[in-house]
This record gives sequence, structure tokens and C-alpha cells, in this order.
Amino acid sequence: MQTRIHVKQPNFQFSDDSQQNLLDGCRDVYIDIGTNIGIQIRKLYEPNLYPNAPVLPLFKMVFGHNLTKVCSIGFEANPLHDNYLKEFENYCLKKHWRVKIFKSTAVSIIEKNLSFYTEPGNEVNNQWGASLLAGNGRKPIIVPSIDIVSWIKRTVLNRKIPPGFGPPRILMKTDIEGHDPTVIAHLVLSGIYCSINLIYGEHFNDAFQKTISVLQQYSNSCKTKLVYLDDESYFNQRFPFILDNSAN
Repeated sequence: MQTRIHVKQPNFQFSDDSQQNLLDGCRDVYIDIGTNIGIQIRKLYEPNLYPNAPVLPLFKMVFGHNLTKVCSIGFEANPLHDNYLKEFENYCLKKHWRVKIFKSTAVSIIEKNLSFYTEPGNEVNNQWGASLLAGNGRKPIIVPSIDIVSWIKRTVLNRKIPPGFGPPRILMKTDIEGHDPTVIAHLVLSGIYCSINLIYGEHFNDAFQKTISVLQQYSNSCKTKLVYLDDESYFNQRFPFILDNSAN
């Protein structure tokens, strides 16, 4: 019989004021589901560290060139990464980049405690196969999950958007090892899918993409792009967090 470890429910706000929306004041938002050690988020703000990373053209296409003004939200279920992600998050805030990472938090279609399966022995790859799906050699722990639709409704779509040029933009990555089609289908059925400009990831096959494409053919307003992209470049690169004097 496997032993399950329980992870404490995290705090979902920057402050203790439950009325404050952490994305107020953000025009553009990047949502990184399955952030691992935050590499994709760091590519957004410091693309010079990751030359030729496949995701960089997507960032420019959706957000343009003023990438440091984008607000980023990450979700990572594996508590193995908590300490590093906290250090990374603090680094971003000192650089005046608005970044919030929900650590030890799974993304799903419900809000409850779920079994999450880690990959002991695969630390060299940052346990990149850890998942809500059971598998050989995986060890179950219990983590809280969020209902991504409810979270997007109350946080992303309810944010106070400052004036600016061009429409506000939302970009989302989903990399949750096989649970991705379930989450995307949930977004579609709820009507939230079409509020996101572009969703990219690797865990949806051609048949799933074709189904989404057929649905969009009968919509005059839904312009969301679903892009297959497997960007594992620099996946284990932990570049030092260097602050210049202006960031202190």
C-alpha cells in the first residue's frame, strides 16, 4: 500500500485582502500551467538567455516587444520545486516583473485535494513526467487543485485593465502530462476558451486539434489559436539570478 503525503493548501493571493485581484492593472497576461521550474516564464522576460527557444516567436506574436510589462501566473503541483520557484518568484519581483507562481497546486476541472504522482529518481530532468495520472515508479502525494475555469473567470477576466494601445492579450501554456485535453475541453464547454488569444502545448494530438478546429468553423467570434509546441529547450538550465543596482 502506497503512502500519500499531504501538501498544505496554498494562499491564492498576493495579500491577505481577499477582495484584491492580483491581476488588477495587468493588460497582458501569460498563464503557465505546469510551470516545472519556471523556465518558460523566464524565457518571456529574459529571452536573451534562451536564444532560438521555439516559444520566443509566440511571445512576440501575441505580446509584441514590450514583454517585461506582461503579468505572468504559473501553476506547479510538484512540491519538489517549491523552494526554487520561490527564489525565482522573488527574483522576478525584484526586477519589477509581475509574477505569481502557485506552488504545490494542481490545475484541473475541480477544486479539491487530488492525488499527484511524482517521479522519484528523475531529478536530473526535474521530474518532468510527474502528473495527475498514475504510472510505473511514480509516488502519490496529495495536493490541492484549482478549477481553472473558475479561476480564470474571477481573476483573469475580472481584472481591472489599464488603458493602452491595442486589445489586452492572454496567452496560455498547458503542460500537465496528459490531463491537458480534459482541461482544454473544460475551457471550451464553459465558454472561457474563446477569451484566450492563444493556447500552446504538447499533450494534445492531431484528432483533438482537428475537433477544436471544426468547432471553431461554426463560430464567428472565437479566434483562439491552439498551437502544438513542444519547447523543452534549456529545460534543466538554472541560470543564476543576477540583480543590477536598479533592481535593489
